[in-house]
Amino acid sequence: MFKKIVAFSLMLVMLLPVMPSANAQAAINKASYKSYKEAGVEARDKVYAHNSKVVAKIKSKSVDPQSLFNKFEKVVYAETNNPNQGDFMRWDVDETAIEYDAKKSGSYYYYTFTLNIDYLSTVKQRNTLDKKVGSIIKDFKFTNKTSTYDKIKKVYDYVCDNVSYAKNATSDDTKYYSAYQALIGKKAVCQGYATLLYKFYKTIGIPTRVIAGDSTFSKVSHGWNIVKLGSYYYNVDSTWDSTLHHAKKDYEYFLKGDSFKGHARWKEYLSYSFYYKYPMAAKGYSKKTAAKACTKTKIANFKNKKPKFKSVSRKKVTFKKIKNAKYQFKYSGVSNFKKKYTITVNTKKTKYKLKKLRKGVTYWVKFRAKKKIGSKSYYSKWSTVKVI
Repeated sequence: MFKKIVAFSLMLVMLLPVMPSANAQAAINKASYKSYKEAGVEARDKVYAHNSKVVAKIKSKSVDPQSLFNKFEKVVYAETNNPNQGDFMRWDVDETAIEYDAKKSGSYYYYTFTLNIDYLSTVKQRNTLDKKVGSIIKDFKFTNKTSTYDKIKKVYDYVCDNVSYAKNATSDDTKYYSAYQALIGKKAVCQGYATLLYKFYKTIGIPTRVIAGDSTFSKVSHGWNIVKLGSYYYNVDSTWDSTLHHAKKDYEYFLKGDSFKGHARWKEYLSYSFYYKYPMAAKGYSKKTAAKACTKTKIANFKNKKPKFKSVSRKKVTFKKIKNAKYQFKYSGVSNFKKKYTITVNTKKTKYKLKKLRKGVTYWVKFRAKKKIGSKSYYSKWSTVKVI
């Protein structure tokens, strides 16, 4: 079970008051307000220290407090090299009650967000967990010759063998949602399993994320991990495999491809930007067969690809070829490519002769690639704009 995110994401909507009017003026110490990124980094340190009250002062032109808070929150829980931050810190929060107020001065709003946070574990428990994880890893006796696969499997087996699922836990039994309870208490729900596995992998330097979603078997919230092996990430679910391990059955949910039986990701983990940053393998890991990207990863990679010109002149432009792609080329008498002054050309060729250029007039040119992946066609990013 995963319980925290639902309550957390809805809380802001319920507690935010009406945006103040442009005339609502009050004394503002402008120097104490920062960008959402700077405020997010400061708040990250406070959440890491388990402060129960975190105040963030943000200067922004945004009139949408929800959107601004979402950006700020992403910075707070951004992935770092610290195994106790990122997803570990995010999922160690039980509940967050959020309030805000805002004042306007000139074209800026000065927001004050107040977060009242309850945590699943204490700093002392986290320190105990750190020592225990470090001791277990030391006992694994990994060397420079130990393969990434063997490290992933060794950690996975340990968690599956030493943690049991808390079958009778409810959403009020918050201790069963923590990594501390999973390792020290040896009993947890999926949130505890996933954050513990995350902590192990991050500690030994293996890229991983906690994925929140739903079980398609039971229609309840569920969490698992993805872990990087080679060029791609694979799904692993230590919660469900733990039950099988205790029954001495084979692995069912270890190093699986993007199509993960019984698992449905929540929206934030389905975006092309997420798949671009965390490319998923199409199929389960095999030592005998080379891994290939799943369809969504292929689409994400292409959508983020920035094609390049090979040469540009007033007579002809040449594109660097992209396999199986077509091209959309634009040249314009204005730098913003306003439709009235722009010619758009769709072509299969990597060369195009410019037509009807007026002498002494500056032109701007750009292009993007188009490719069919699966049943649909997608565009790449636009190239760098060139001037001729």
